[in-house]
Amino acid sequence: MFAGVVLTVQLATTPEEQQMGLSNRTSMPADHGMLFVFNQEAQWSFWMHEMNFPLDIIWFNADKQVVFIEQDLPPCTPQACPIFTPPANAMYVLEVNAGFVKTNGVSLGESFTFV
Repeated sequence: MFAGVVLTVQLATTPEEQQMGLSNRTSMPADHGMLFVFNQEAQWSFWMHEMNFPLDIIWFNADKQVVFIEQDLPPCTPQACPIFTPPANAMYVLEVNAGFVKTNGVSLGESFTFV
């Protein structure tokens, strides 16, 4: 549960799953996401390569507290594909549909729980 919402998440735990992420999908249901679970805290970078819809990306530390947020990230274009890196270490990263952060009032320090 996160921001008062129960999300159905696909876990990305292997390097292969993490590299692929949500690439090449056409959409994702509103109450879904992808949770990247890393084996250590670090400044994990993300990009929107081969994405077809915009995302909000939320980084969490080992205590499952929000340490960084990027909102409404558009898919890469041939001219631009920025890399997003948090200023703080994270162990979990959640990708959700763009607008989730704003709609649910997500803020730094907020935490999630597994249900």
